[in-house]
Amino acid sequence: MWIDQVFQPSIDEGKADLKKPDLNFIVEKGFQATADLPTALYYEQIMEEYPDCKFILTTRSDSETWFCSWDTLTKSITQPARFGNVVPAVRPIMIYLRWLFAMVNKDPMYLSVPYPLPNQQKEASIASYEEHNRNVRAIIPADRLLEYNVKDGWTPLCQFLEIEDCPQTPFPKTNSARSVQVQAISSFIVPFSIVFFILCIFFVRIFRGLTGTTPIDWALWKCRNVMLTLSGQEVQKRPKQA
Repeated sequence: MWIDQVFQPSIDEGKADLKKPDLNFIVEKGFQATADLPTALYYEQIMEEYPDCKFILTTRSDSETWFCSWDTLTKSITQPARFGNVVPAVRPIMIYLRWLFAMVNKDPMYLSVPYPLPNQQKEASIASYEEHNRNVRAIIPADRLLEYNVKDGWTPLCQFLEIEDCPQTPFPKTNSARSVQVQAISSFIVPFSIVFFILCIFFVRIFRGLTGTTPIDWALWKCRNVMLTLSGQEVQKRPKQA
């Protein structure tokens, strides 16, 4: 739905805008809440279609802190997304990031430039972030809006959402900048390791078929003969395996 109604049309038109996604499509799947991007940008449409909805505006200590986190995230996720041209399962993410970066930076160049996408524009990104927060505060009624920093823990969330049985466990800390980087690196290492392992198996089999020995045994034999040659001794015959 997002690809067909929002992201791809923006790319085709060369202009990123919100358009009008089918939010009922999400509700019909059984979901009662949504978080993060892209739905975080649709607070006005959500408020109009679901009048009883409550909103949580997550905030950071300052705009610089937010941008540092945003910049780290985007640099990590754009590298794996470049495989969208050859891996169909990754292509939706590649299309989404084009649209998202164009929206946040207010720059249509992200819609068409080759991957990996350019870095975030600090001034434009921060301006977009601050404008978003101002608009949310101005549009969402105060009794339906909670401004929340994850450092505040469970209590503000439970009070705002009227949850009596508030968790007593420590508030979770996930999706940190470091964990995102590890995930991005793993997305490269794991598939390449599998491919490398398969190629090694084929190489060993072909090598054994041509030489009658394994690469390791051949290399050890070669090293021994080099040492024997240097010491003036007779070289050994190449080892062969059954």
